[in-house]
Amino acid sequence: MAQAQEATRAGLDEIRFIARRLRPGVLEELGLGSALRSLAGEFSAYGLTVRHHVPGGLPPLTEESELVLYRVAQEGLTNTARHAAADHAEVRLQQIDGGVELLVRDNGRGLGEATEGAGIRGMRERALLIGAELTVAGAPGGGTDVRLRVGGHR
Repeated sequence: MAQAQEATRAGLDEIRFIARRLRPGVLEELGLGSALRSLAGEFSAYGLTVRHHVPGGLPPLTEESELVLYRVAQEGLTNTARHAAADHAEVRLQQIDGGVELLVRDNGRGLGEATEGAGIRGMRERALLIGAELTVAGAPGGGTDVRLRVGGHR
């Protein structure tokens, strides 16, 4: 029994170590707002102009929620750069009743008849893990909107 407990503890320690390594350093060091602003700037290398609106004073979020928000923004911008033929995108984080909403919007060709790929499926799975709501739909005037609604709490 003692060996089983020790093996379990060692396994949990290893999982915690791996989980810490999976959390982006910029998120850990700068916080969600600065990490999203930094992420928006990274996509200029792809010829994409990304505006960001990430105000301060947002409700407290769990580390898991912050990570999902960051990863969904990252995947939304990656999809825009790879598939949308867009030249402009927007990353917006705003407070909503009891939490926050992330919007990643582009001015690209939209979803059309494209089937849902691994990137969008991954975003949906991440949202489910924290009980968030993800929608991916056409944006007003063309392009695509990725919206993630996350409840707030620590």
